[in-house]
Amino acid sequence: LTNQVFVSHTGQDEGARHFAASVLKPALEMAGLPVFMDFQDLQPGDPWPDKMVDAAAHSAVVVAVLSKTYTQRYWCMLELDVALHGAQNKTREKAPLIIPVFYDSTNEIVQQQAIQKHWAAEMRKLPPGQQVWVDAGRWSANVAQMKEQLQAVRLYSGGQKDLQWQAARSVVAAAVQAVPMHAHVGEVVGFDEQEAKLVAELTVPDPERLGLWLHGLGEHVCKVAWERP
Repeated sequence: LTNQVFVSHTGQDEGARHFAASVLKPALEMAGLPVFMDFQDLQPGDPWPDKMVDAAAHSAVVVAVLSKTYTQRYWCMLELDVALHGAQNKTREKAPLIIPVFYDSTNEIVQQQAIQKHWAAEMRKLPPGQQVWVDAGRWSANVAQMKEQLQAVRLYSGGQKDLQWQAARSVVAAAVQAVPMHAHVGEVVGFDEQEAKLVAELTVPDPERLGLWLHGLGEHVCKVAWERP
């Protein structure tokens, strides 16, 4: 299980894509969390289908940015299925923490019968190598399961910047608990005059906080929440 956050989203939905790439990913990275997100993080020559499946199966955290278009996209639904159930014929020690972000309303996204019907028909159009991954009933149940996740974040087409940052903060607050962070530094980092305040804030980050500082000496490194300006 890698110490990264995998962001699953569809580039076919401009609003959800913008939230994932321009709000959520920077927020996670500012918190010190390594992020893997589709083609942006693939190297030339990488076998991208294998890379995407591995990222979904073995990341510490998978954030699924769910939109109406997401449930119609093969790779998105495969990523969610692999995150939940693992890759075919492969074992893993631990499943990732899955954090769903509902970009559109749950009623618009979670339509089990429609999703199952769509993939039962769509599967016949796919190449044989992709057909073997599709389980229309399970795929529709996967989406319904996201509605019950304790970490679910509801954005509902939040075009307002403040709503998007609030959603990103909620995702970060949940993700930092699942991603081990280790560092060794040679000297105190941060502003010396704020040291007492920083030490006093050694608590679990709440949703109103955005990220973390690594603060300390040598092996005595602590996580400190910091607020977005």
